[in-house]
Amino acid sequence: MTAEELMLLPDNGNRQELVRGVLIEMPPPGKGHGVVSHRFGLAIGNYADANDFGTVGDNHGYKLESNPDTVRAPDLAWFGPGHPAETAEGYPERAPDLVVEIKSPSDTPRMVAERAQMWLDFGSQEVWYGDPERTSVTRYRLGEEPEVLGEDDVLDGGDLLPGFSVPVWQLFRRHR
Repeated sequence: MTAEELMLLPDNGNRQELVRGVLIEMPPPGKGHGVVSHRFGLAIGNYADANDFGTVGDNHGYKLESNPDTVRAPDLAWFGPGHPAETAEGYPERAPDLVVEIKSPSDTPRMVAERAQMWLDFGSQEVWYGDPERTSVTRYRLGEEPEVLGEDDVLDGGDLLPGFSVPVWQLFRRHR
């Protein structure tokens, strides 16, 4: 299947992605997944808006390779300043600078690590993996060991999002 054919598929309620031309369907995540994804989106989106620094999107497909096509959709994506807004039809043909994925109950540690590495291999600078069960964020960077932050830690934006910081627990719930 091609990216163009994927775009034409009817919405059947499942997340649909392509991996080297093969359609992958995943059931919709549960409510907890959506709440956590939203909280990450608020934190990064508020930072981007307040600082006029990049753009945030969610559940949007990105075409990462062609012939055969790979189209993946992270839970949240951030592009740094200077990248033109993607307004054309179809899937943007580059990986976001920052990808946020929220762990689903069916995700294994191997699946999480492989997906994070895939984003890095295709050009993302960082991948943040939120784990609602453990109230933790694992930060992946190319060529570095993953960094696990627990709920008592603070997630900072480093060089990618200068000045961004949020207590990890706030990414998972409103009150401590």
